[in-house]
Amino acid sequence: MLALARMKAGASFSYIPSGMLAESLGLSQQAASKRLSDLEKAGLIERAHSGRGLSVRLTDSGLRAVHSVYSDLKMALESGERSLQFRGHVFTGFQEGKYYISLRGYARQFREALGFEPFPGTLNLRLTDPAAIGRRRRLHSAPGVEVKGFKDGRRSYGPVKCFPAKIEGRLDGAVLGIERTHYDATVLEVIAPLNLRRTLGLEDGDECAVTAYL
Repeated sequence: MLALARMKAGASFSYIPSGMLAESLGLSQQAASKRLSDLEKAGLIERAHSGRGLSVRLTDSGLRAVHSVYSDLKMALESGERSLQFRGHVFTGFQEGKYYISLRGYARQFREALGFEPFPGTLNLRLTDPAAIGRRRRLHSAPGVEVKGFKDGRRSYGPVKCFPAKIEGRLDGAVLGIERTHYDATVLEVIAPLNLRRTLGLEDGDECAVTAYL
């Protein structure tokens, strides 16, 4: 997939000469063709025949896989980096944040780990910039402040990783890295000791900047 990305086969279809692909991989054309077939079956690429020959593009799953590798390598090579910048658009989520943040098993740990008791709810930001989405994926493997999971007798709740943050450069809060969540890497969930929407006058669609500290 990295070889395909280098040959401009990203989100849009690109003509891929089979001989050139085979040479870049150090494989025979037959073996290179088999690789493409395997990737297509795995849902990572799409192939189409055009007038010039075979055209290929990475699917959404393929793009996510390549971005994940990029993020991991970038993090390894830039281990001295101490903060990640995000800018996203506010949107109304599934309303689960208020419930989970208010659970006694989490609330006590948030106070101990972050030094504040979060307002019951999360500020949800939709990320559209591929670089920001890549940075969001980095949080999965970055060390953070851990809030442990717990059981309340009826069900179990998973651990939550937190990263101290500044919202709009002036308000203290934290970015959440939730193990069990409905959201993917295009969403940033932010908590703070106050109602961020009300304090910053934010509505759905507004932009908001967040700096997460590793």
